[in-house]
Amino acid sequence: MKKIWLGALTAGLAWLLLSCGGGGGESTAVDARPFGPPNFGRAGSLVHGLIGLVVDANSGSPIPNVTVTAGSLTTTTDAQGNFTMPTIANGASVVSFTLAAYAPQSRTVQISPVIETSVIVQMVPNATTAGAQFDPAAAHAPTTVPGTPAFLALNAGILRKADGSLPAAGNATAAVTPIGPSVDAYLLPGEYVATLAAGGTGQFETFGAIDVRVTDSGGSVLEIQAGNIGLVRIPVNTRSAALPGTVALFRFDTATGLWVEDGVAFLAGTAPNQYYEGPITHLGTWAAGQAYITSNITVCVNDTNGTPVQNARVYSDGVDYSGGGTGWTNSAGVAIVPMKRSGQAIISANSPRSSNSATISAGQSASAFTLTPCLIMPTAGMTIRLTWGSLPTDLDSHLKGPNNTHIAYFSRGSLTSGPFAALDVDDVTSFGPEVITIARLTQGQHEYFVHNFSGTFSPGQTASPARVEVRVGSQIAIFRPGTGEGSNDYWRVFQFTVAGDCSVTINPLLNSWSATEPNNPAGSASGNVCN
Repeated sequence: MKKIWLGALTAGLAWLLLSCGGGGGESTAVDARPFGPPNFGRAGSLVHGLIGLVVDANSGSPIPNVTVTAGSLTTTTDAQGNFTMPTIANGASVVSFTLAAYAPQSRTVQISPVIETSVIVQMVPNATTAGAQFDPAAAHAPTTVPGTPAFLALNAGILRKADGSLPAAGNATAAVTPIGPSVDAYLLPGEYVATLAAGGTGQFETFGAIDVRVTDSGGSVLEIQAGNIGLVRIPVNTRSAALPGTVALFRFDTATGLWVEDGVAFLAGTAPNQYYEGPITHLGTWAAGQAYITSNITVCVNDTNGTPVQNARVYSDGVDYSGGGTGWTNSAGVAIVPMKRSGQAIISANSPRSSNSATISAGQSASAFTLTPCLIMPTAGMTIRLTWGSLPTDLDSHLKGPNNTHIAYFSRGSLTSGPFAALDVDDVTSFGPEVITIARLTQGQHEYFVHNFSGTFSPGQTASPARVEVRVGSQIAIFRPGTGEGSNDYWRVFQFTVAGDCSVTINPLLNSWSATEPNNPAGSASGNVCN
């Protein structure tokens, strides 16, 4: 027997960094300040409003020229993917993110009059589609996504501009983009809150999602005329082991930030190309899912001095289901966060720095309970988060460094004594997430790598797909395995160096594979622990 599952609740600290910023294919210094580039226009002072960073969900690269909208306010991201909205009203606001090359995103934020609100948003790039060009006046041969069962089919003459007029003459263009919630539940817009057909609102989980958009030859966004329907196939993509034969269809309402239950879909196809097929009444983002009974978790968030952190976003992320729930801390640093009752979830907070995470294990059936101890939000921090697909079933996170440090499932480490780093959960049943957090940096050389413990390669880590997300302070980097996996068990993801002044440089190890376990890059060297 390989491993022992965590107990009911475990928690760890985020990694305190003292300087630097970014991600990508080159050695990168990481800035632990909130959105630290000096041209961001903040001059070192806090903004009482909203600041944010928008990145590509596949690469982690910043996305410039994204239109950011909150009510009547509009701005765009700069070359580093940053934006500010200092005059946004206090209270809850739905913030939308749009760029033609990406599926739209949306987050509900809580603006405080006493502290800045910050978000990091990931946008999914449009998929490569076949049959995207078509005459909107004629029957639409389905637009498909090669290699997936995703498609959109429309009857002739049912598309209209926003004002109800006919599309411009010439071919329209369809964009059909599957969204993978098993990789990251929050690649979907919104907070998994839906207006239900039976009345009221509730949380839901998803078994897959898709974004479908059509523009005419003049660039106008088209919609399905009232009283008509289109047909979609949504590829199955979920952490759940059970696939219902019939699920609800939920469409995202960009105005309210809520999902709306609007129809049903039926499971079809054979694994690994199963999908949910059903009629849609609008073009936009759709999810195949089902509502669930919630447990409400009371969560407190403190900084490293024990002071409550106000206006932090606290969220659940399903382990054995694809879904989540969100709350915001009040002046006492307390939030109430929903999760699926009797499910498994990881609870985290960001502001946008990452806190430690706590794992809620299976079997919890209470309608409400309190998470103890409090999550910790350091002044700066870093987390390393591994997710993957249904196969291989078991991938493992490893971190090696000075003082003979090796954090893994067999030696999870400690956050209150050396090595001041710990693995929060060891997932042996597909998907993850597995999260390594570090409380205090150790000077010297470190390496993070992923071991394919299952030893299976149909698919391996590359096609699974495996994904590592690194949050350093308020910055984010995303790594995916490159070519050359073959039958190699080890994906060497990145190294990082902690200098004498405790600054940090990340060195991505792109397309680097090994048949044997990588050596500790620090060798037997010792290293001083940063304060």
